[in-house]
Amino acid sequence: MKKIALLLLSLLITNITSAQKIESEWVYWGKDGKLVYKTTPAGDKIMDFSHAGYMGGGIALPVVPAKRLVKPSGGNDDTQLIQNAIDEVAAMPLKNGFRGTVELAPGTFTCSGLIVLSVSGVVLRGHGSGAGGTIIKMVGSPHTAIVIGRGNTNVALGRTEKADSSTVNTIRTSITDAYVPSGSVSFTVADASGFKIGDIININRPVTESWVHFMGMDNMWRDGKKQTWIRTGAHGVTKRKIIAIAGNKLTLDIPLADSYDAKFLNPPGAIVVKAMPAPRVMQVGVENLHIQCPPLEIDYGHAPYAGVRVGGDDCWVKDVYCEETMNTTVLAGNRITMEKVIVKHTYANLGASKPTDFSLEGSQNLIDRCEITGGNMYFVWTSSLIAGPNVLLNCTFKGIGSRIQPHQRWSTGLLVDNCTVPDGGIDFMNRGIAGSGHGWTMGWAVAWNCIAKTYIIQNPPGAANWAIGCIGKREQTARLFDSNPVLPDGNFDSHGSPVGIQSLYLAQLAERAGTQGIKNIGYIANSKKMFPNKVVSVLPVKTDGDKTLGLNLAFARPVNTSDVKGNTHEFGGEKSVDGNQNTYWCTDDGVTKAALEIDMEGPVNMNALQLSEALGQHIEEYKVEAQLDSDWKLLAHGTTIGKNLIVKFPPTIAWKVKLTVLKAKTNVAISNFGLYLENGKSGSKI
Repeated sequence: MKKIALLLLSLLITNITSAQKIESEWVYWGKDGKLVYKTTPAGDKIMDFSHAGYMGGGIALPVVPAKRLVKPSGGNDDTQLIQNAIDEVAAMPLKNGFRGTVELAPGTFTCSGLIVLSVSGVVLRGHGSGAGGTIIKMVGSPHTAIVIGRGNTNVALGRTEKADSSTVNTIRTSITDAYVPSGSVSFTVADASGFKIGDIININRPVTESWVHFMGMDNMWRDGKKQTWIRTGAHGVTKRKIIAIAGNKLTLDIPLADSYDAKFLNPPGAIVVKAMPAPRVMQVGVENLHIQCPPLEIDYGHAPYAGVRVGGDDCWVKDVYCEETMNTTVLAGNRITMEKVIVKHTYANLGASKPTDFSLEGSQNLIDRCEITGGNMYFVWTSSLIAGPNVLLNCTFKGIGSRIQPHQRWSTGLLVDNCTVPDGGIDFMNRGIAGSGHGWTMGWAVAWNCIAKTYIIQNPPGAANWAIGCIGKREQTARLFDSNPVLPDGNFDSHGSPVGIQSLYLAQLAERAGTQGIKNIGYIANSKKMFPNKVVSVLPVKTDGDKTLGLNLAFARPVNTSDVKGNTHEFGGEKSVDGNQNTYWCTDDGVTKAALEIDMEGPVNMNALQLSEALGQHIEEYKVEAQLDSDWKLLAHGTTIGKNLIVKFPPTIAWKVKLTVLKAKTNVAISNFGLYLENGKSGSKI
């Protein structure tokens, strides 16, 4: 009887556990054990993201035999020592797609220049990223530690060459369907006779005036100047393989990451062109290294060192610890896996302009089990007109004022899967005039079973974005720097309660490649046990306030300045918003006109300001302005500041606030710049 009772209890627990699992209405298991996808009224659906990763997903990273062993010289510079070994292996013949590995012994390699892997089939491997492993210590002039690809030596820090999109222009046709939904794997063309199964094609999606107007991107102005979102005549390129042809219907190997609406794309319409093989570096890996730089309190524009740039296809970066690098990795190739890459910043990035550590500039890329710690930055962003699938899987990103935010000008097909951003945000949004007119950044993106402090999920015209099974606060906002209209939420499903399919990527991969596909990339099963970093823990946030005015809304906000004494952090603009009266922003001697601009990082309501000079009464004329709706509004104008100036004004919503010193006796020194909503509940975003 006792055994029967235990069995019944076990069944009851199992049934309760099963009942607690919530299904998403957008993707769920059908009765036949296959994934079922809900479609929009137009037929769009969440795409199959499982093709992201090395060799198209589900393929184990290779273990390539070592052909050269390099030991640290103990001298001032080991760059050429490592490069010589790479060049020797690069001259070896290919065998099963590889030439060999350059193995770096344990110890510290001092490197003053970049290490270039520009030949296919070469791997650079250390002896581990932790204690007792291999360290590349970066010194000297600004550079990137390791570059994969051709033609990279003169590329600016944090950038790499784009994929080759060369085509055979004589074999081309156009899509004739009135509408091709996002997530589709087939479409009809005017003439398929020039194509055959196995051909690689480029699908060119044109940027037309009618589409830009439909997206609401032709009405952006900044400081009286019209902003260009995407230039008319440009086009986004999606590369796919033909796997079937039936009459004039082409079937593709990977779903489309965007929709194709003829009424907004004609003329010239979506053009399909047979592509030439791109002469790109392939099958290159970087493994088991510690890239080390000194900690710097600096803005990213002056940061000296980046980590790894990948400009090749079917490449990988695995087990690399990047210490204090900025703009750390750029993935500009296709089918790249970046696994267990950890980036650590001791200090937050300075200034309102933010860097990124993971820049997605190619397609079918997988960022898996990676971590970043750093404040005032974008953990991950996407470049312009990048078509997915691209996937962030099982990653943890920590840092106040930082976020996952696709950055500019229409990328599509991003999956943020089981990622944790406990003190930051996940945003699929309209950035408006931010940057240089970034506008709508992302369409057809999914956040799946994530944890974040905040989410801004918006649906672009004619497209959709999703947050499914996510935990965190939903926020609504107008497009950046506008006050209205406040854009409605995108598609939130089961918000606050994770859904039963733990990982969408792993579920899709298992359906396409079987359970072995999951095991090949290091996952035993698609279960919560494989995601140990999913914990809800918000870092403690310091605050600053005034007994009368309340909470200082400017505290620790990013700051830009026109001048800094000695160009040192000691007198940087951030010292005026750090809540410490003993530190201050100061201009160089003789500089009597200056500006300090605070980025509120969202629309914030305020009705009072407080200013304090640090070195006595120097300022003789000043003005304070607030930016909203792409224009500046005067909040205060006067001739005296002194130790404690308080100015009250009607409640004003602002994205940025700027102090301009028009006249001073000698150099400017401000110890405190405070913004407040007196007698208000808070200065939270609208």
